[in-house]
Amino acid sequence: MIEKDDWRLLNDVEYLKMAYINPTDGEEICKHAPHLRHCEFCLESVEDNSHQWWFVPADLSCCICEECYNDFKEDFEWKKLDGWDMEWFVRCPKCGEILRKFLSEDYVYECSKCHTLFSEDLNDYLELD
Repeated sequence: MIEKDDWRLLNDVEYLKMAYINPTDGEEICKHAPHLRHCEFCLESVEDNSHQWWFVPADLSCCICEECYNDFKEDFEWKKLDGWDMEWFVRCPKCGEILRKFLSEDYVYECSKCHTLFSEDLNDYLELD
């Protein structure tokens, strides 16, 4: 049982209660969701490594390292998915809207909410009139 004053719970993580969680690895996160850079709980860095296990909620809002997943899975009542049907998404860097990811590396996304154009690396974006 995790202590209530565990330092890893200092972040606002209540939104993860009863979330659907997919298993994956660091290599997949780096390839499909480079904006996820560290564990939401302990801040461990994601590495481009197929042997580093991670868990991500279905909305790809964050990632959780294997140790934190095992420590908090019961308290947070996570529903573990199999990961095989995982759909990768991208988040608009301006408004946060979630869009289905295309597998083309050069794809430019247009946010359906704020009409921002942005690329895969999420470093640059343009606003449409």
